[in-house]
Amino acid sequence: MNIESFHTVLIKHLDLMQNKDIIPFLQTISEQEDISVIMPNGRLISGYKDVAEFNKDWFADIDWSLSYQIIKEECTDEMGYAVVEIEYKDVDQNGNPYNKIYYLTLIFKKNNEKWLLVHDQNTFT
Repeated sequence: MNIESFHTVLIKHLDLMQNKDIIPFLQTISEQEDISVIMPNGRLISGYKDVAEFNKDWFADIDWSLSYQIIKEECTDEMGYAVVEIEYKDVDQNGNPYNKIYYLTLIFKKNNEKWLLVHDQNTFT
């Protein structure tokens, strides 16, 4: 069995997000109800259905782009996490461009020999 490394799955997840490639992106997140996303404003999104819908809507928005740099990553046999610096570019409701730098913490869990995202925490600097 070819088991992808945590680092490989992390890069894949980030690249799919960067490229707004929703179908394979959703294959990198847990389909269990324990998945959660915390937005920069503190809003909690939990459960696969709600997390998937949020990402589908976000990826459909053509105005934003992002680049990333992995700051730290660690993993054990069953869990892995990464802290990622994100440079996010978008336009506001008036069409004015803006940039944000924020930190993204991603936690993955190995499930049946496959790394899947179980938590995503966004924190603006």
